[in-house]
Order: sequence, then structure tokens, then C-alpha cells
Amino acid sequence: MQKPVELILPKIERPIFIEGYPGIGLVGHIAANFIAKELNMEMIGYVESPFLPPMSLILEGKPNPPLRFYGKDNIIIAVADIYIPPTLVNEIAKEIVGYLKENNAEKVISLGGMGIGFFKEQMEVWGVGGSEEENKDLEKLGVKILKYGSIMGMSGKLLWEASKERLKAYALLGETFGDRPDPRAAANVIEILKNLAPIEISTEPLLKEAQMIEEQLRKMHEQMESARRRAEKEYESVYL
Repeated sequence: MQKPVELILPKIERPIFIEGYPGIGLVGHIAANFIAKELNMEMIGYVESPFLPPMSLILEGKPNPPLRFYGKDNIIIAVADIYIPPTLVNEIAKEIVGYLKENNAEKVISLGGMGIGFFKEQMEVWGVGGSEEENKDLEKLGVKILKYGSIMGMSGKLLWEASKERLKAYALLGETFGDRPDPRAAANVIEILKNLAPIEISTEPLLKEAQMIEEQLRKMHEQMESARRRAEKEYESVYL
């Protein structure tokens, strides 16, 4: 009987596995793709499943699978460019953790967002580890520990499956407004990640992108506010 999920991934001893599937604010997705690009990582594998959409993702004129793994040295980054049904998330997470246990993974780190619905002067990073030891690691880095709540999707399932197998696991969640891509939250998450994995990159490009998006949103807000005031004046001139 054919397995629902198969990982096409070479054996890498003691890997550091970083997951960045799409989620709130696309924080993990943006962060994972940015890291892979900045470190000049190459695609080293992919997820095969008859339950994935029949498609190729075209990148730089070449076909690619929608669920891919990038690698360099012992770092593996998992990215996805499609929505994955919950049942398939379960199967993929189990296969990934099976691979990581077999290869004596050093760490499993998920990147994502936490929607808070408003902006703050300083957007923070929340997190939770697979055990109290990992929580202490995060606290030392200034991460706010998530005491209650839920983590949906691949990040939540991977954290649970990895903790069951006693792998060192972390989930990092950057605060984000929640309704738009947020490169600033991705940059915040990467800055914490750099203390957990040997990744030396500058997040300045993400911050510049964030400034551009925020400036566009500010202009849109001003235009909408101006239009609202004009409408109010027109209403008053008619009925007063």
C-alpha cells in the first residue's frame, strides 16, 4: 500500500531543521524563504504525495515542487507555497520527525506569526519549547513564553511530534497585525533564530521592505480618511 507521504531527502547527520510554512502574516514563510536565499541554499529534497495538488511552482524559469527542502551544511529549511489540508499536515509532520529522529537531529525550530490585531511600538516574539529546558533557552533570549493557547498547522503539529520523541524543539511566533504579509515580524523572528542556529545574515532587507509596506498603508489610510472627511462635508452641505 502506498504511503500518503514520502520525504525525498538525503541523509544529513545531526541536522538543524527549520520549518516556515504559510500561516498568520506569512511570517514563517517569509522568514524561511529569506534565509534560504541569503545563505544561497540549494534545494535538496521535497515532499511527495498523491494528495498534493498536481502542479509545478515556477521559480526563476524552472519547475519546482510546492513543498521543498533547502539545505546547507547541516541546516535544513522546509518551505511550502500552498495551503496543506490538516490531515496531510499530520502525515508530513510524522514523516519529518521520523527522519529527524533517525538522523539524530540537533534541533527542530518552527517559525510563525501570532496575530494580535493591532500595532505596537515594539512587536515582540513569543515562543514555546518542547520541554521546560527549551522554554528556559527561549526565556534567556528575551522570548515571551506562551503559557496557554494553541499553535495551529505544521508548527503546532511538528512541535508536538518532536517533543514526543524527545527532540529539542522550539516554536517562535512573531507578533503581527495578522491580515497582511509582515516582513518586520519575520525579521524579529530571525533575530531570535540566529541565537539558536548558526545563521549569520542581516535582516536589513526585510526591515526596508517592511518600511515600504507600512508607508503604502499609511498613504492608503490618509487617502481613505481624506475621502471620509470630504463625504461628511458634502453630507452636511446638503442637509444643513
